[in-house]
Amino acid sequence: MSVDLDLEGLRQRLSTAGSIYSAAEVRKIVLTILLGKNYRALTESATSLEISCYMNWILSVCHKAKITYGEEWLQKLQDLCSATKRSQETKWLRVWLMGLALKTAQNLGIEISEYTDYLKKVKLSSDKLSKKQAYATSVQLRTNGLTPALLSPEDSVWLLQIAGTAVLTIRGSKKSAVGKLLEKAIAKACLTALGLKENIDFQLNLAADNEVEREIDAEIATRRGKVRVDVALIGTGNQEVSEDKLGRVGRNGIVLVDKLGPKSKVPGNAARHGVHITIIQNNLPLSDLYNHLVNLMPDGVTLKKPPTEQGKIEKLVNGLPDEVFFVPTHTDSIVV
Repeated sequence: MSVDLDLEGLRQRLSTAGSIYSAAEVRKIVLTILLGKNYRALTESATSLEISCYMNWILSVCHKAKITYGEEWLQKLQDLCSATKRSQETKWLRVWLMGLALKTAQNLGIEISEYTDYLKKVKLSSDKLSKKQAYATSVQLRTNGLTPALLSPEDSVWLLQIAGTAVLTIRGSKKSAVGKLLEKAIAKACLTALGLKENIDFQLNLAADNEVEREIDAEIATRRGKVRVDVALIGTGNQEVSEDKLGRVGRNGIVLVDKLGPKSKVPGNAARHGVHITIIQNNLPLSDLYNHLVNLMPDGVTLKKPPTEQGKIEKLVNGLPDEVFFVPTHTDSIVV
């Protein structure tokens, strides 16, 4: 007997959770960013909802596996995930069942052929430790229409391990995926608000070429030639990302960063590389871009000077067309 993994149900719930990234919501997020404020509280809702979707799915699948396979539910469920073809979700789940986030499994160099042995080994070690702790606290799984299933204290601990690694994976991937989506919208909104026209004065989403190894968010036509623009929504955590952006845009390029730590070396390195840095948070990024670009525009192209008052910035951004803020509502690749 096999367990119904309900993949279509999971995907439907995820698509509903992703609806927060409508043009109206992205406009709100971009406006918050362009006002120099912290936007992350606005994206947290979608991340939390996606985590809840996966948590419900994991609990349901593990419950059905326990009822169907008994004491061997964990190993049998991993075997089922491995046997399910063309399903990214089950590829993720079979890694989470080992108590690992995806990137952790990659860093450990565990081959797919080693998953079974790794799970047995690490679960055995966890069970020994749980028995020594002697808390004897168990989780009972309850699902409408199914017989309740009581997990052993050891399996209860492991279920929390599975959930924890799933949360780590989803949070990391969501931060990366949402950041990439919003970076495109920010670049387009900024340049459009300054009066530039897409595919005439600037281009978006330029692919890698002989000059740049990785894609960049935008490229502007100026008196100096093409000036590359990239956005880095990385907070103060990973300054290497900002450093990478400096290399992407090259000399005379522009990098917009949401925030830099007090000890960040990015501004100094940017100056040495001839790259302009626009800091978004606690700043007026539109005005900063305008001041940097105004004298670089080719003949016949005049930038619109942006307002500095909050109400007028809101009016400017709210007056931009919806297409500026359109991004896909759900991403299918988890890379963390």
